[in-house]
Amino acid sequence: MIYLIISIAVLAIAPLLAKLFQATPRFESFLSGFLLIVLGGIIVAELLPLSIKNGGWLAIPLALLGLTGPSLIEKLFHRAADSTHQLTLLVGFSGLLLHTMADGASLNDFSAIDSASKWLPLAIVLHRIPVALSVLWIIRPVFGFKAVWLALFSLALFTIFGYVLGLQLEPAMNSMSFAWLQAFVSGTLMHVLLHRPHRHEHSHSALPDNHSHEHKHETVEHDHQHSHSDPTHSHSHTKEESKDSMNPHHEHGLTEQLKQWDRYKLLGSLLGAATLAILSELH
Repeated sequence: MIYLIISIAVLAIAPLLAKLFQATPRFESFLSGFLLIVLGGIIVAELLPLSIKNGGWLAIPLALLGLTGPSLIEKLFHRAADSTHQLTLLVGFSGLLLHTMADGASLNDFSAIDSASKWLPLAIVLHRIPVALSVLWIIRPVFGFKAVWLALFSLALFTIFGYVLGLQLEPAMNSMSFAWLQAFVSGTLMHVLLHRPHRHEHSHSALPDNHSHEHKHETVEHDHQHSHSDPTHSHSHTKEESKDSMNPHHEHGLTEQLKQWDRYKLLGSLLGAATLAILSELH
């Protein structure tokens, strides 16, 4: 029971880090590399082999369909691009829910699993950290911060659901149909990781002599304030904007920004690889 409580409490790390590093470009880059390696590794090294084992080789084209299908639909039907991407996010998130339910069942009866080590509960608890961060990463840009809390609550609920049912879920989760579903949603989740959207919010105040325009992105934030009067025009930028709104004439600043982005993404990737290795050993 103690591991169940900890595994649910750990989910709060996502909103906590979101408050500490609000749209910081360095944190965004770091998180991008970390999640791509950890979740990508779990999908490729754990979920897909399990899907192929239980569902046969048909799991491979289903995973490829989940990976490439959304992009094909967006290219063929431009007007449906937004709704397609939102649906893809929900399908990818459903994959996290299924995996979370399996984790909950493993926490209850891990001693009955032949291949499980004594460190499996600890591995599941640590595994919840990238899962929680991935919710922040893929849900917040499109659906907002309230949706992140709702998603985390859903993860907690599915963990409890899996824990209560325990190994009663094993026949269903080892079935061929479940393996096909898992392959498809795993491919979809991989698509979401590789094609993470940006958030755009616009606010305008229509005053006689004043106009304000604000853009918010998940990875980079800009704040533009324009004040206009009849004889003169003044244009002021915040410090954050002056760093992030580079034009072609600021090649040195843009180059430095790209170097920083690559550096922090590389650090995140290295930590992700180390985390993946630790999880593999604990399993």
